[in-house]
Amino acid sequence: MSFRLHLVFLWHMHQPFYLDWEKGFLSLPWVRLHAVKAYFDMPWLLEQFSKVRGNFNLVPSLLKQLLFYQEGGEDYFLRLSRKPAEELSLEEREFILRYFFSCHWETMVHPHPRYHELLLKRGTEEPLDLAERAREFSPSELRDLQVWFNLTWIGFGHDAHPLVEELRARGRDFSEEDKNALLDLHLEIIGKVIPLYRRLSQEDRIEVSATPFFHPILPLIIDTDCARRNLPDAPLPPRFSHPEDASWQIRTALDYHRELFGERPGGMWPSEGSVSPELIPIAAEAGVKWLATDEEILYRSLGRSGPGVLLQPYWAQHEGHRVAMVFRHHELSDRIGFVYRGLSAQQAADDFLQTALSLGRESGLEEPLLAVILDGENPWEYYADGGQGFLRSLYRRLEEDESIVCTTISDYLEEHPPRQVIDHLYTGSWINANFDIWIGHEEENRAWELLGRTRDVLGDLEKAPEQAREAMMAAEGSDWFWWFGSHFTSLFDLEFDRLFRGHLLHVFRVLKKEPFVDLAEPLKNPRPVEPRQRPTSFIKPEIDGRESSYFEWIGAGKYEPDSLGEAMYLGQSFFEALYFGFDLKNFYLRLDFRPEALKDLADDTYVKVIFWGENHQVEVKFRLKTADIQESLELVRGGKRFFGQSAGRIAFQQILELALPFENLGFRTGEKVSFCVEVFEGNLFRERFPRAGNLVFTVPDENFEQVMWQV
Repeated sequence: MSFRLHLVFLWHMHQPFYLDWEKGFLSLPWVRLHAVKAYFDMPWLLEQFSKVRGNFNLVPSLLKQLLFYQEGGEDYFLRLSRKPAEELSLEEREFILRYFFSCHWETMVHPHPRYHELLLKRGTEEPLDLAERAREFSPSELRDLQVWFNLTWIGFGHDAHPLVEELRARGRDFSEEDKNALLDLHLEIIGKVIPLYRRLSQEDRIEVSATPFFHPILPLIIDTDCARRNLPDAPLPPRFSHPEDASWQIRTALDYHRELFGERPGGMWPSEGSVSPELIPIAAEAGVKWLATDEEILYRSLGRSGPGVLLQPYWAQHEGHRVAMVFRHHELSDRIGFVYRGLSAQQAADDFLQTALSLGRESGLEEPLLAVILDGENPWEYYADGGQGFLRSLYRRLEEDESIVCTTISDYLEEHPPRQVIDHLYTGSWINANFDIWIGHEEENRAWELLGRTRDVLGDLEKAPEQAREAMMAAEGSDWFWWFGSHFTSLFDLEFDRLFRGHLLHVFRVLKKEPFVDLAEPLKNPRPVEPRQRPTSFIKPEIDGRESSYFEWIGAGKYEPDSLGEAMYLGQSFFEALYFGFDLKNFYLRLDFRPEALKDLADDTYVKVIFWGENHQVEVKFRLKTADIQESLELVRGGKRFFGQSAGRIAFQQILELALPFENLGFRTGEKVSFCVEVFEGNLFRERFPRAGNLVFTVPDENFEQVMWQV
């Protein structure tokens, strides 16, 4: 039996909402950097093959940020790239050394001799003393790094641009004019992205589909308890159930697409392919004609599998509503994302076509539909040529093979509407057919709890102020929950944590209500923080609030504001440095405040030092603006309270010095203790130091100095 294989490529383009509401910029650069690479390259390349039609799924939160740049907005990395290298502060130099190698080194750093040279000079093994390294980099080297970080992200669609060719050929010793011309090119490319998709859509070369506006996991927004259907033993947060939010995320996304592209999209890739029966009526009522998800959802819905089951569309129905559904071939989609980058372009294209045709024949269907759906931006970092060779080879072969038709989902469904019905759609996502990436872990559950409590404060969605509603919907995005828990980690975990809480805080700000104290604390579980230097010997400082002698804090541990750029994102810290150490009887703490932080100190400002031992917690509090700081000292351990001199000794003049007896703290010799410092103005939380994680020490015995000397 002859057949014709209908092939659908759906490239999913997505970024969460990176806006820092208070500062007015995007805190991370990924919208811009992926725009000058994949967002432009993918449709640009497809246009060169007239018989190959494609499908692009564009998340509104991404589109909104592309427009943000066109309207004059910037991201923090762009701001720091623009700054003349000679004017960079030490903190900014550290930030650049940490983050301006954020790409796949094998394909985007190593091939460029100067970029690779700068990486080797900075170092590749943790821990890195970035402050020391930053002092070793000349302004010329820093400028070259500013240029190369932004140059390496330029995609193959602009390889032939004269500026790009010239900068790559020269390789080094760039000028400020070179750098700014490159950054201007970034913004020029961003300005071309949406018009390119719009034109190709109007020419019927591509179909543009949507995703819920801020990329939430819709089934969990409808009802978090639905996670129990396939995670029956997982601990879940207090129930979050706001189907009206799911409806808003869908309807607003469809309207936004109509505004940008001239028509409402016919279909939708629900975030992470996440579906449930309850989603069907909401999507259908919003006007969604088709949804797409993973093959495993189909197989679990029907109880059977194979090409004959997969390579056709279905009606999914619930409570009198229905939408058409298309299901991705999991393995073939993943080969593009994870396998083909290790093959030659020809080998990869051959494998893809052979597999696709084999699946079509095995299906036994005359007009089978093979849906290949995957991330359209991230895979290309791992291809040596950005994926251009593979895609060109594949598209060329597809144009030549008359047994394969590259089509759009809506066109296929119009010609070949579903013939079979799914009455009981399985609840799950494209990852493991469940939601355990986004719910069930302690951090994720705490995030859901905060989301729910803030949502209760917001109240009626339609009556809420526009910015408060938008910030709330942004906080429902899936990416924040992706980075909570133990599944994934990156250099930017803490920034994702901060952005999530920042969206919730903005809800309170717009409503002019006092935010929850919880929102000041990172949700990522505290982890040990490496100080600049560890305690190496016993100390016996005089507690007088002065640096009486250079030697009195020699041997103490020292921690300074995080060199990973927290101060850049969050504003200046109260502190310049923290010292900590001990003798056999006392724990000693020294806080060096930034002079400018003390100028406008509120009268009700107080500091809390929190200790966690193996079996108990201790809180120490004192006021900063008081006639007698010693009298304000309070130590609380369980049911015991110590005040004033019975708690310890404290003094504050040029510096703050504190001595706390281990007897009062209740920690035994050899016990591992972690601690942090918090600053409050009345009930308003101002700062945590370290801003994420805790400093750690072990209560010493008489052999401490001998052991440290041997180390």
